[in-house]
Amino acid sequence: MVPVPGPDPAVLEAALARELLLLVHHHGDADSVGCAIALAAAFPGARISATDGLSAAGKVMAERLEVEIEARPPASWDGTVVVVDTSNPEHCAPLPECNSVVVIDHHQTAGEWPAGTLLIHEPEAKSTAEIVTRLIPELGIELTPQMALPLLAGVYADTGHFRHASSDSFAVAHTLAAAGGEPRQAMVLLDRVRPQQQRTMFLKAAQRLKFSQEGKWLMATTRTGSFESGTARLMVALGADVALAASGNKKGQVRISSRASSAAIEAGLNLAQLLEALADEQSGSAGGHPGAAGFQAQGDPDALLAMAQQGCVAQLKSLAEGA
Repeated sequence: MVPVPGPDPAVLEAALARELLLLVHHHGDADSVGCAIALAAAFPGARISATDGLSAAGKVMAERLEVEIEARPPASWDGTVVVVDTSNPEHCAPLPECNSVVVIDHHQTAGEWPAGTLLIHEPEAKSTAEIVTRLIPELGIELTPQMALPLLAGVYADTGHFRHASSDSFAVAHTLAAAGGEPRQAMVLLDRVRPQQQRTMFLKAAQRLKFSQEGKWLMATTRTGSFESGTARLMVALGADVALAASGNKKGQVRISSRASSAAIEAGLNLAQLLEALADEQSGSAGGHPGAAGFQAQGDPDALLAMAQQGCVAQLKSLAEGA
């Protein structure tokens, strides 16, 4: 996908000269949180806010770097709101009322942001941390170890420990290491002992796991109470080429996380495209990458999971026909 042309540098610098509120997406991951921490170091006085909690990795990173992340954003903001690693405003709602918004993102598609939003969208980047690493020096700010370490951890996490990295990813990692981001510390920063609640949820999801074979591809699906992305990732680790994990709550809110093996991605499977099509049909929202994407909507989790599975089967059959 062709990236959206970046904003005028002078306009961007003027927006970033205001008081900054840095927003991470719902269940902010290591890439999102790492970018926010680095930008807060680059712009002293900036505040960081979650919008709907942090992932386990994001929470551990913030705690170990002793960075305060507010639980909810204010209703309004007089300066500039900077949204990191978010393709759609629904994924960081509620967006504070403000006169200036900057979005820095690497997902495949860019959603409908408020008029006048300054969008830095590079879908070819494997992580938003790669974009922020290039952006900070372009703004005339020197990369410091305090910025480099969380950014390196973000690159490491979002490339699947460099399994899905590009040559640019490695070039950025070299830049960050040279700036004082110690690679081993970046890895240790993400190490964590999973809490018993999470491990229990993963095991229950494994009990409910169903799998099928579509040609040479193995597809796995399951229902879980939470931790959808981790569940989908673990199903791929168990051997699935495509994994879908769905959850639903009493308010009728459904989330589906998907993951694919490297072989399926290389063959042409595109989970972001699939879930975005489902979101259009169901008045929901979706975003992500060919090998990892998420979906949110109102409805029945089993029905929506079945629809997503049907979409995957159709894509896999088309891959087989095109082989």
